Amino acid sequence: MKPALHPLEDDRLRELRRYGILDTDKEREFDELVEIASEICEAPVSVINFIDDSRQWFKAEVGLGVRSTPLETSLCGHAILQGDYIEIPDTLDDARMADNPLCTGDPGFRFYAGSVLKGPSGLPLGTLCVLDHKPRELSEHQRKVLRVLSRHIMRELDLRLALDQEQTLRREVDHRVKNSLSSIGALLSMKARRETDLAVRRALEDASGRIRSLSALHAELHELDGDDLVGLKSLFMRIESDLRQLLPDGIVLAITVSDDRVGPRLANSLVLIVNEFIANSAKHAFGSSSGSITVDIEVRSGRLTLVCRDDGTAGPTEAERAATNSGLGTRVIHSIASSMGMMPQWRASGRGMELKMVGAVASTAN
Repeated sequence: MKPALHPLEDDRLRELRRYGILDTDKEREFDELVEIASEICEAPVSVINFIDDSRQWFKAEVGLGVRSTPLETSLCGHAILQGDYIEIPDTLDDARMADNPLCTGDPGFRFYAGSVLKGPSGLPLGTLCVLDHKPRELSEHQRKVLRVLSRHIMRELDLRLALDQEQTLRREVDHRVKNSLSSIGALLSMKARRETDLAVRRALEDASGRIRSLSALHAELHELDGDDLVGLKSLFMRIESDLRQLLPDGIVLAITVSDDRVGPRLANSLVLIVNEFIANSAKHAFGSSSGSITVDIEVRSGRLTLVCRDDGTAGPTEAERAATNSGLGTRVIHSIASSMGMMPQWRASGRGMELKMVGAVASTAN
């Protein structure tokens, strides 16, 4: 008997395709789940499958050897219409499967148990199932394992979907910020060309230059993706040039970086930390006076040493405040450092602030 369509079939298929799981490559984390289900349920066949419009497609399988079968012979096509869990001790005693060639053949599937995979709306997408060539029943423990593993599968798929959506949103926000900065810079340049007062024109040109530098820095921060290694020296030469344009007159910036190539995740973390330290120093360290900010970065044999200093007026009180994450900038630095498995060290004695981070990193990987 061919499985009937779900009452909300169009909605169900729409939700299935939203996950983008169909026709993806085999993955070890899913392969391991069917192996666990097969072993614990003592079943020769175990499958993670999704019911498409004309086929059932297998993300992972043990004991089957194919990636899809026609919907006409799908056992799971019946299962997704039956609630959260279905168990059929003998398929030849079930009217829906008694004439199915997968059950009547030799060796046919005489036993079926499946836990339905459901999306957030409750619509069924497929099953995690086990099959055997002889009639039987599962124990309560085995049934519980199938249900737990099916929930784990959906949590993994939901997490992947959320990450994809977050990345899409990030790209859209980046695009909008880039366009906004470009528009503001162009508007300031236009006003500067039309301004007859020399002092005002210079102020507008300076603001336009700072906006262009900020736009370039934004691009640097958000282009560090993919698997290619990043040259730290060339990266921070560009970052230094952009940041200098944003600093007030009288503040000198010097960044020294070892000539290492690292993964984009580490490079991005270093850029964000350095940017936050420099921004905090420019705002709070010097008042109306001049000063200097130095940054030293070295990655050698999988070990990072990062030292950021300014020669402003910070003392022990400011260092303690930084160590307790009292400001947004220091919270950002601590959060990034924590993701790197490091603890920022803050020190100040009245002649400026120092941030130091030392620890092991994957110097040539993400």
